[in-house]
Amino acid sequence: MRIQYSLFDTLLEPVFVLTADQKVVYCNETAAIVAGLSIRKITRGMKFNELFQFSEPIEALDNLIGVSDATPYKEVNFKALHAEEGKVQITLQPIFDSMGDKNWIVFVRDVTLEERLQKKYRAELEQKEGVITALEEAKVQLENYSKNLEQMVADRTRELSRLNTTMSALLDSLGQGFFIFNAEGKILDVSSKACEATVECKPDGQLIWDVLKLPENKVEGFKKWMQTLFMEMLPFEDLACLGPETYPHTKERNIALEYHPLRSNEGVMEGVVVVASDITSLVEAQKQAEREKEHAKLIIHMIKSKREIHRFIQEAQGLLGQVRDEVSKDDGPYDTEELFRSLHTLKGGAALFSIKDVAEACHQAEGLLAELKVSWTHPGFIALRGKCFEVEEFFHKFLDQTKEILGSSNMPEERQIEVAISKLNHIARKVGSLPGGGVVAQELLLELAMEPVAGFIEPYNDVMLRVAEQTDKMVSPLKIHNGNIMVIPEIYSGLFSTFVHAFRNAVDHGIEMPDHRVDIGKPAEGQVDVTFSLNHNSPGSYLLVQIKDDGGGIDPARIREKLTGKGLDASAETDQQIIQHIFDSQFSTREQVTDISGRGVGMDAIKVAAEELGGRVWVESTVGQGSTLFVEVPYITEFQKDKKLPTAA
Repeated sequence: MRIQYSLFDTLLEPVFVLTADQKVVYCNETAAIVAGLSIRKITRGMKFNELFQFSEPIEALDNLIGVSDATPYKEVNFKALHAEEGKVQITLQPIFDSMGDKNWIVFVRDVTLEERLQKKYRAELEQKEGVITALEEAKVQLENYSKNLEQMVADRTRELSRLNTTMSALLDSLGQGFFIFNAEGKILDVSSKACEATVECKPDGQLIWDVLKLPENKVEGFKKWMQTLFMEMLPFEDLACLGPETYPHTKERNIALEYHPLRSNEGVMEGVVVVASDITSLVEAQKQAEREKEHAKLIIHMIKSKREIHRFIQEAQGLLGQVRDEVSKDDGPYDTEELFRSLHTLKGGAALFSIKDVAEACHQAEGLLAELKVSWTHPGFIALRGKCFEVEEFFHKFLDQTKEILGSSNMPEERQIEVAISKLNHIARKVGSLPGGGVVAQELLLELAMEPVAGFIEPYNDVMLRVAEQTDKMVSPLKIHNGNIMVIPEIYSGLFSTFVHAFRNAVDHGIEMPDHRVDIGKPAEGQVDVTFSLNHNSPGSYLLVQIKDDGGGIDPARIREKLTGKGLDASAETDQQIIQHIFDSQFSTREQVTDISGRGVGMDAIKVAAEELGGRVWVESTVGQGSTLFVEVPYITEFQKDKKLPTAA
């Protein structure tokens, strides 16, 4: 019986191979970790009894020559001279290496982490003892090698068969799927029983791409990757990561795939070992950790930004009412533009406060609505209606969480002691009509009805940081200039809530990747500034908002190309006119829709909200230097109850 020790490289259990005088001639990576030394140092003359101290003697180690059969597993406490303490089970058995020399293999099972599997492994070891006895009988038969050539061939065949049985028993004791494929993609007749659970079949003799259930359009690419592996034009480690990383399990288990080279004594790669591990529990733990992280962010937002949370709740309730009214219609026509704006703005606000369920449901509803824009079907509309109701359901779930954290008084349905803004405005008018009351009336509005504009913009700093993290970009904290200008929230909150699209776009579309920014002489971190100013020009006063980034700017040529692709003739327009098309409904330069951008409704929402206030929007940009969004609206300091307030869309 001869064996290549490289077969033990991928095993998770420690394996040592000793000479008769206990010198270690082989150990796998797991064994080196347990011993606390490198493989190279261990296998350069160290003896096994130099690596460990055991709580009681292991007789077989002191008389390896006398070990002719597999010894029973013995459980002892150990202390590695260069590592920690623990409890292990040890068994020894003779084995012949690829050169025909007799050595002894030591299997070390760490039961510190596996005591709950003790009974299962012990039963399997008892089954293996019969196989090892059969292998010893085959060794006796090989001593008659020179007597009869025909008998030698028969004995050799029997020996290989028994060796395969032993290897199969060893592999079957693992909890991982383990199989090998050759340069033609055929899987060898060596696999572990766990394959039936991990890759849902016994892979022996099949083609690797069939076992991994690769789609037809990916098989050719896999074959080219496989060919490159065996040609070894690049290091195996650099190419292995390009192979399929997961297996599509029918029972929704998460199966991770790893690849390891199997080489001959001459170093030539003869096969690729595939290890399939069930990491479902790990993935679920990661998802749970992510959910807990998002929930923690939500709680922090609630504690730090109670006013902004309350404002979002009020705005969201209005938006959800619009969505509900629209999708509840039995017959059209349906205002799909309004639906797009409402869902997109609601998604942006939910993402701002880490309300993940609401944001994801809005994103899915946008996808359904986009499909309906292309091809309207009644079943598709019913699906959209259901998803919109799901958004509302998640929002009410969020309200319950808000009530638990912030207290029931934060909920709009609770009785509160407050003064309606219209009544406050009426009182201010009466005070202003009195002699000398003008100043008092203005102070009354400033103190009770108006808030600094900076309070509406500061939360968007978190929006930018989150988008930067998702896109691997860097951005400095938001700079706000003249943020002490006072406004009445009920008048401008609808407009300011749409600004979430401007800040997300500034990072996603405007700010370049850090390496590129450094290469062109810019700081690695992008910068976004917001400037507020009041222009007291006839016939009235105007509030001007400038949102400026130092990114790559808007390329007019790219927008012209998009317009041409839609069949529009923009040849007569200047570059300045061309870039204003970013405010067109559903216009986007993105090729693919993401949860950050691509719908083309963000800038449109800002334009609609500004125009409802009687204002206007425009953009100025220089390629390579950045862009500035201008939003100019009338500066209104009185609240008129009979006037329909604009709502975010």
